[in-house]
Amino acid sequence: MRASIWQGAAILMLASLLNRIISFAYRILVVRFIGAEGMGLYEMVFPFYSLVLMIATAGVPVALAKLIAERVAIQAWGKVRSVFRLSLLFLAGSGLIAALILWFLAPYLTGRIFADARVYQAFMVMLLALPVVCTCSAFRGYFQGLQLMQPVALAQVSEQVVRVGAGLFFGLHFLPYGVAMAAAGLAMGMVLGELAGLVISIVIFWRARSYYDVAIYQEGSMQADILPLARLSLPVMLARATGGVMLTLEALLIPRQLQRWGVSVAEATTIYGQYAGIALTLVYLPMVITVAVAMAMVPAIAEAQAMKDYDLLSKRCRQALKLTVLSGLPFVVIFYLLATPLCDLIFSTPAAGVALQMLSWGSLFIYLEQTTVGILNGLGAMPTVLRTTVTGGLVDILGIYFFTPLLGITGAALGVNLGSATTAILNLLALSRYTPLRLDLRTFVYWPAVAAGGLALAASFFWTVLAAVPATWRLIQTITGSGLIYLLILFGSGMINPNHLYLLPWPGQRKGR
Repeated sequence: MRASIWQGAAILMLASLLNRIISFAYRILVVRFIGAEGMGLYEMVFPFYSLVLMIATAGVPVALAKLIAERVAIQAWGKVRSVFRLSLLFLAGSGLIAALILWFLAPYLTGRIFADARVYQAFMVMLLALPVVCTCSAFRGYFQGLQLMQPVALAQVSEQVVRVGAGLFFGLHFLPYGVAMAAAGLAMGMVLGELAGLVISIVIFWRARSYYDVAIYQEGSMQADILPLARLSLPVMLARATGGVMLTLEALLIPRQLQRWGVSVAEATTIYGQYAGIALTLVYLPMVITVAVAMAMVPAIAEAQAMKDYDLLSKRCRQALKLTVLSGLPFVVIFYLLATPLCDLIFSTPAAGVALQMLSWGSLFIYLEQTTVGILNGLGAMPTVLRTTVTGGLVDILGIYFFTPLLGITGAALGVNLGSATTAILNLLALSRYTPLRLDLRTFVYWPAVAAGGLALAASFFWTVLAAVPATWRLIQTITGSGLIYLLILFGSGMINPNHLYLLPWPGQRKGR
């Protein structure tokens, strides 16, 4: 039987956390053994590659997950297979076509678009990953629709392990031939990692094939699936592309507006590096949870909707939002109170605490935005997600444009907060229209506020009392002690209870929905 949606989300959280740890260690090793220059050439290509990938996949994996979940709910296995085959053919073809087009455009792009033409070798190698990743995304959408998160998690971890091992090996092997070839070696590691994920996905799919085989008379029509797949996937692609464009505009706009604030080009670049490379990195840490919840919500909500079980649908929405609020609030408080010590201890850059402290005010909206997008995608409300993403993005860019020259990087962070709050609030209002969801004040306001207040008081107390303790242990003990207070308040209020531990994927535990 399929695992419960919360066990699936927990599996994805653990896989994502492990991947982040491996990736962090990988970056340290690359900088130490290959150098920042080689890493810079690789990172220069990667954002462009990611944008192409968003366009090539065209939002199909999310649409596929929703359609499969709906059809599984009514036991229409023939239609499950037909929509999967259509998606697989489309994604494999789009990845191959995108790679071929960029292959011919590579000399122009690397010579004119990128700041350093030495990215050519890494760019060419990275193109090999496009058809692999697109094909793999079809299998991930398939497993996600079946609410089988173990194959997705296994593929993700395997990709990362192979990517790190192969990337370091080829990077060091080609380093004697120049830093550009070393960057190409890092790209080769990424290609092999993606290939490993694809192989694992195919093996798992093939082993399960007999279970999902259907009689010939039950087969669905791929032609009949084209319009439903396109209707759902196009808004997803546009929303994600919009997000990518907004991030690109932020990267271009913030340094320029910081110069208008009164700093030099070099100072603006440094401040932006502290904001994007340190403050945002910390703010995005809890998204290990929200991304997993968002992925789990797409098939779970689609299934409840297909069965017309609106009580179950409302329950799952409340659970997802409750988990997001309760897991995000501790980070909000800690980021605000201990912003400078955190940035100093982890990155040896206390100045980044200025941006982190302002971002903390809006970080809960960033987490809610992620979860609500997953729920709305599960409901099939992709056009709504597109509209709210565009609206929030415009508020974000306008806020950065007007506030940064007045307040510096604090103004840029304020603009980002306003944009995230706009999108999250609009998404919540949309949920109230599409579902019978009602959020009670006790669960979503009163007790979370009490627990957050208790955490804040405890953190301030521990930080003051432990003033004589070495900085590292002072920070660790403050976070640990205040975190325990937060959990005790939640347990005491009944917001969480020991039964919630059974949602985790313990070894040997029986699985059910």
